[in-house]
Amino acid sequence: MTTALMSYSMVFMRFAWRVQPRNYLLLACHGTNAAAQALQETRFVNYWYYGGREKKLGVSVDQVADKAVGKVTEAVKAVQDAKK
Repeated sequence: MTTALMSYSMVFMRFAWRVQPRNYLLLACHGTNAAAQALQETRFVNYWYYGGREKKLGVSVDQVADKAVGKVTEAVKAVQDAKK
Protein backbone atom coordinates (compact mmCIF):
# COMPACT_ATOMS: atom_id res chain seq x y z
CA MET A 1 0.00 0.00 0.00
CA THR A 2 2.87 2.34 0.79
CA THR A 3 4.29 1.89 -2.70
CA ALA A 4 0.89 2.63 -4.22
CA LEU A 5 0.48 5.81 -2.16
CA MET A 6 4.00 6.93 -3.04
CA SER A 7 3.32 6.37 -6.76
CA TYR A 8 -0.05 8.13 -6.52
CA SER A 9 1.57 11.15 -4.90
CA MET A 10 4.27 11.32 -7.56
CA VAL A 11 1.67 11.19 -10.34
CA PHE A 12 -0.27 14.06 -8.80
CA MET A 13 2.94 16.02 -8.19
CA ARG A 14 3.50 15.88 -11.94
CA PHE A 15 -0.11 16.90 -12.54
CA ALA A 16 0.21 19.86 -10.16
CA TRP A 17 3.32 21.01 -12.02
CA ARG A 18 1.90 20.54 -15.53
CA VAL A 19 -1.43 22.38 -15.12
CA GLN A 20 -1.64 26.08 -15.87
CA PRO A 21 -1.59 27.99 -13.58
CA ARG A 22 0.71 25.75 -11.54
CA ASN A 23 -0.80 24.50 -8.32
CA TYR A 24 2.06 24.88 -5.84
CA LEU A 25 -0.03 23.92 -2.82
CA LEU A 26 -1.03 20.60 -4.39
CA LEU A 27 2.59 20.04 -5.44
CA ALA A 28 3.81 20.68 -1.88
CA CYS A 29 1.18 18.43 -0.29
CA HIS A 30 1.90 15.52 -2.61
CA GLY A 31 5.66 16.09 -2.37
CA THR A 32 5.43 15.84 1.41
CA ASN A 33 3.27 12.73 1.16
CA ALA A 34 5.63 11.07 -1.33
CA ALA A 35 8.59 11.77 0.96
CA ALA A 36 6.73 10.40 4.00
CA GLN A 37 5.70 7.25 2.13
CA ALA A 38 9.27 6.74 0.88
CA LEU A 39 10.48 6.98 4.48
CA GLN A 40 7.86 4.44 5.59
CA GLU A 41 8.89 2.09 2.77
CA THR A 42 12.53 2.40 3.84
CA ARG A 43 11.63 1.66 7.46
CA PHE A 44 9.58 -1.40 6.42
CA VAL A 45 12.36 -2.84 4.26
CA ASN A 46 14.96 -2.17 6.97
CA TYR A 47 12.83 -3.88 9.64
CA TRP A 48 11.87 -6.99 7.69
CA TYR A 49 14.79 -7.53 5.31
CA TYR A 50 17.91 -5.88 6.77
CA GLY A 51 17.93 -7.10 10.37
CA GLY A 52 15.94 -4.35 12.05
CA ARG A 53 13.60 -6.85 13.67
CA GLU A 54 16.47 -8.80 15.21
CA LYS A 55 18.07 -5.60 16.49
CA LYS A 56 14.79 -4.56 18.11
CA LEU A 57 14.27 -7.97 19.70
CA GLY A 58 17.89 -8.05 20.82
CA VAL A 59 18.74 -11.42 19.31
CA SER A 60 21.26 -12.30 16.66
CA VAL A 61 20.64 -14.61 13.75
CA ASP A 62 23.16 -17.06 15.19
CA GLN A 63 21.19 -17.35 18.44
CA VAL A 64 17.98 -18.05 16.58
CA ALA A 65 19.70 -20.60 14.32
CA ASP A 66 21.28 -22.43 17.29
CA LYS A 67 17.92 -22.58 19.04
CA ALA A 68 16.24 -23.96 15.90
CA VAL A 69 18.96 -26.59 15.42
CA GLY A 70 18.51 -27.70 19.02
CA LYS A 71 14.76 -28.10 18.60
CA VAL A 72 15.16 -30.06 15.37
CA THR A 73 17.68 -32.37 17.04
CA GLU A 74 15.28 -32.96 19.94
CA ALA A 75 12.44 -33.73 17.52
CA VAL A 76 14.57 -36.22 15.58
CA LYS A 77 15.58 -37.99 18.80
CA ALA A 78 11.95 -38.12 19.93
CA VAL A 79 10.90 -39.75 16.65
CA GLN A 80 13.75 -42.26 16.87
CA ASP A 81 12.81 -43.13 20.46
CA ALA A 82 9.16 -43.53 19.46
CA LYS A 83 10.12 -46.06 16.76
CA LYS A 84 11.89 -48.28 19.32
